[in-house]
Parts: sequence; C-alpha cells; structure tokens
Amino acid sequence: MPGLPARRAGLDGSDPWARFEEWRRALDSLFDCAPVEETPAAFHGELVGYQLDPVLLGASRASAQRFHRDEARIAAAGVDHLLIQLYQSGRCAFDADGHAAEGRAGDIVCFDLSRPMTSVTSDLETVSLVVPRQMLRLAPRALDGLHGAVLDGGSAMGRLLSDHLRSLLSVAPGMNAADSRLVCEATAGLLSAGLASAAGASAVPEILIAPNVQAVQRFIEMNLTNFDLSAEMVMKRFGLSRSALYRLFEPLGGVAEYIRQRRLSRAALRIGSVGRGRGAVARLAHLSGFASEAAFTRAFRSRYGIAPRAVLQDPQGAGGWHGGRGPAVDDWLHAWMAGLSAAVR
Repeated sequence: MPGLPARRAGLDGSDPWARFEEWRRALDSLFDCAPVEETPAAFHGELVGYQLDPVLLGASRASAQRFHRDEARIAAAGVDHLLIQLYQSGRCAFDADGHAAEGRAGDIVCFDLSRPMTSVTSDLETVSLVVPRQMLRLAPRALDGLHGAVLDGGSAMGRLLSDHLRSLLSVAPGMNAADSRLVCEATAGLLSAGLASAAGASAVPEILIAPNVQAVQRFIEMNLTNFDLSAEMVMKRFGLSRSALYRLFEPLGGVAEYIRQRRLSRAALRIGSVGRGRGAVARLAHLSGFASEAAFTRAFRSRYGIAPRAVLQDPQGAGGWHGGRGPAVDDWLHAWMAGLSAAVR
C-alpha cells in the first residue's frame, strides 16, 4: 500500500523577505511569526507534515523567530488540540498564558492551542505532534495544567518519548493509512504517561484516566452536535448501567456536566466564525449541540459570566473576550487541523 502523503513548505528564492513570507503563510493557522533579526538576511525554514489519523506529525527547522498566538487566532482556527514539540536543537523561551519557562534541546514542551502563548526561539529544529485533546487519557484538571509543561529530555520518560517521536518521523513516509490508526493508539498511551510525568511524577497515578473512560470521551466528542446525546445514549452505546457510568465520570463532575462543558468549550472556539447578524446566537447554539438558544444562553452566561449575544455584538469590549474574526486560515495546515476532530473515532 502507498505510504502517507507528505506536505511540505520550503523556502525558495533569494529574497529574504519572500522566504520569510512563505514560512509565515505556512504557519498562519497556528502562529503569527516574526523574525528575531530586523532584516532576516539568512532566514531559512522547512516544514514537512504527515497526517496520522487523527494526529498531525510534523518536523521543522527554521531560523530564530518570535511566535505569538492570541485569542483572535484561537477563535479563527477553532481547534481544541495540543501541540507537543520535541526540541532536537536550539531553545525556546515562552510565556504560556502567564506561565513563563524555557525548553532546551532534548526537552519536550506542550502547548494548549485553545490558550494564548508567545515565544522567542533560537535557530530551532523540532519534531511536533498536533493531538486532539480527547485522545489523551488524562483527567480535565491534568490537561488544563499542561499549557507550557516541559518534560525534561534527560528524564526516563523524556528519553523514551523522544525516541518514540523520532521513530514516528522515520517510519511515517512508509506507513499506510490502515496502520496509522494503530500507531496513534499506541502513541496516545505513551503521550499520556509522558505528559502526566511532566505534570509531576507523584501525581501520575491520580490523573491518568482508564481506557474505558477515554473511549466514552471520544464517543461524546464525536456526538457533541447530536441533540440526542445524553447519559442514556452513552449507556446504550457502551452497555453501561447508570451507576457504572456515574462512577466513571464522578471525577469529571458527572457525564451530563462533562457534555455541557465540552459543548460550551466548542462554542467558545467557534464564536468568531458565526458572524454578528440576526440568528447568530441560534446558529452558534446549533453548531455547539444545544437544542435551544435559551438553554445555550443560560449555560454560556453561567460559565463565562456574559451572554453570547454581548460577545457577538461587541467582541472587543466584552470583558476582554477574543476580538475580531482573526486571520485567514485557508492554508493546508489549517485544513488538516480542521479535519482532525472529525477523524477521531
């Protein structure tokens, strides 16, 4: 069977600004980029990516630059994924939504793509994964603490996960689509353990979620826009009693609350894409899986302290909510990222 197709962004031509502009466009759905040097006379960059259903695997090497991901860009892209990067060479100083740290050669750093960040890098070479949040067997409180988490490259888990990421990159060109699903299942377990370790070795036994909970979470994520999604639907799909389902989701606040919070998170990511005209709130409610505009508005206000209509009408003044429609995201990288959620089974 043919191997997975590779997508590339290289830098052609002799004009330094033209080279950088090509690089900037390639990464536009993820970051706003700027060269560290005022005149990037020797700027270089190369990006190659493979889609391992449902994960995006990439490798890049580029000159020193600044990266910025703000809430407008987050809203425009509308993805709920984690970016996990192995720094093969160079270093990256970053601020992850108020958490300042540094990753060095050999380290693995995790960024939550639903939250803002800025960074300044040296010349850098990376292996990266873009992973749907629900793919990892980590409790929500553990996932929420991973933005800017650094896994020491010299630790046992750091060395093991680094070797795995390099192996993924080496076998991806010859991997077929049928194999990629199995490879991602194995990778999910190793990532979960590695990121749990980054959160603190003593906490690992408490924050890893059993695989059966992970399967239910994936099913929920696939059906968030289905108005019939409920505890009863989950029970029927997995053959669980109500008490068994309750026990599984008790650490997460209960299955009904988990579904509601996931729908609200999806609404927050999509609020910049529904426009501001008549019916915008109803469209957003529908896209997020709420059966009525009124129920959606009550839930949204309860979680975020503001009505969705107020955010849609005045995003710049709505209590610091992400403003504007954000940048254009019609590049191939965004197209792949947009399809990752739908690919999760």
